[in-house]
Amino acid sequence: MRTVTLFVVHCSATPQGVSLGFEDCRRDHVRHRGFKDIGYHFYVTRDGEIHRGRPLEKIGAHSLHHNRHSIGICYEGGLDAASCPTDTRTLGKHSI
Repeated sequence: MRTVTLFVVHCSATPQGVSLGFEDCRRDHVRHRGFKDIGYHFYVTRDGEIHRGRPLEKIGAHSLHHNRHSIGICYEGGLDAASCPTDTRTLGKHSI
C-alpha cells in the first residue's frame, strides 16, 4: 500500500444548472485527457452521492507533484450560474 499524506479536494468547475455526473467526468478524463480512468479517487455529485473512482491503492491524476502521496476528491459544482467561482458544496460536502 502506498503512503498517503494528503487529501486534495477539487471542484468540477461546473456552473449551477449544468450537470457533470460521475460517468461524464470519467468519460472526459479518458477521452479528452488521455487518462486510463477518472483521475479522482472519489467524486461527489450534487445530490450528495459519493462515487468511487480510482482504487485507493492506485496513484491518482489530479494534482501535479502530489499524486503519489494523496487521495483526490472532486465535488460537482464550484461555479455559480454566471460561471463565477462560488462555494456550491452542500452541507454534507462541507464535512469532506
